[in-house]
Amino acid sequence: MIDSVLVIKVCVIFSLLFSLIVILITLPKQRFVKLWERMDFRGKVDGKYPKYLGKHAISPYIKELRFRSGIPLDDWKKIQGQLEVSFKKEIYSIERDKEDITVIIVFVIEKNLPKFIPWDDKYLTDGAKFAIGESYKGPIIWDASTMPHGLIAGSTGSGKTGIHRCIIHQAIKKYWNINVLDFKGGGDFTDVEREAAEKYRDLEKGYGTILISDPKKARDLLMALTVEAKGRLEIFKKAGVANIDEYNESGQGHFVPWLVVIDEAAELLDVKPKDKAEKEMYSEIDHDLRTLARTTRAAGIHILMNIIRPSADVLDGQIKNNLLWRACGYFSDPSASRIVLDNDRATQLPTEIKGRFIVGDEETQVYYMPPAQKPGPEE
Repeated sequence: MIDSVLVIKVCVIFSLLFSLIVILITLPKQRFVKLWERMDFRGKVDGKYPKYLGKHAISPYIKELRFRSGIPLDDWKKIQGQLEVSFKKEIYSIERDKEDITVIIVFVIEKNLPKFIPWDDKYLTDGAKFAIGESYKGPIIWDASTMPHGLIAGSTGSGKTGIHRCIIHQAIKKYWNINVLDFKGGGDFTDVEREAAEKYRDLEKGYGTILISDPKKARDLLMALTVEAKGRLEIFKKAGVANIDEYNESGQGHFVPWLVVIDEAAELLDVKPKDKAEKEMYSEIDHDLRTLARTTRAAGIHILMNIIRPSADVLDGQIKNNLLWRACGYFSDPSASRIVLDNDRATQLPTEIKGRFIVGDEETQVYYMPPAQKPGPEE
């Protein structure tokens, strides 16, 4: 008798739990059905409402809601404001799933990105990958093995130099060869040589100092790197490999990747020469820079440019098309944003937050790498 009563109680409990689970599962679906009915949001061809497939947190900042729907993506974007009112939360973006075109993903912001993220060496990644910052969709990485050259743009004070410093620091940690072309004379990178010298002392190898502020020395470096790249590619061909990674893994030898940072590229690309000799020098610089950008992907020589005022004169098609990785800070001028990103998104960034960039397609808070402190008199 006792056993039968116990069995009945257990069955009742399981029945209640099952009913509760069913309610919890179907409640969101019913809520969305009512929302679509109220908005009369349905497919024009099949007349069906979007079917709720579930939600998933993809980062601390954002979650995705997935719907199966034949409604065009543009129609979804038109109702974004209504959805934000209904959810009482801001929507980051509405996209179509790349693997299943019948699925629409609504990315809903759960909390805002931090306004400041200090660099920590725990963010270091392997190989030719550089940690850049945090986006709503997760960590942002520059993979120089797939996008060998990069462009960082943004108005004065947006934080461009901070990204450069962060990437240079990581390159030093990876024992890469490094050169920084800085003609502003502001001292933004004067501590880079000291940090590199503390890490390894045989960096120069006849290619000049790490930090270069003289145009003639910059020309000599670019000419030397053009020869270096050609020599590496010839060795790869004889070794039967396609690039620096394959060569280093083959055991036939070892080449060190090279990072060339150009701070304010207009100082090299938009100069009005004063005389014939200067004109020839800058013509050589322009030629070698274009050659490097076009041919050094396999050789492991990477160019990272910084520019304040992008224009078609400075970033013509040939150079721009080889700077595949892009990071863009705030611009008030839509044309500047379009030159870098091919869209106006840089004009929509919050002006009060330093270090906020569009990297690739994602709004990102980049890591902050402060200038190294100079040793004190007792150190």
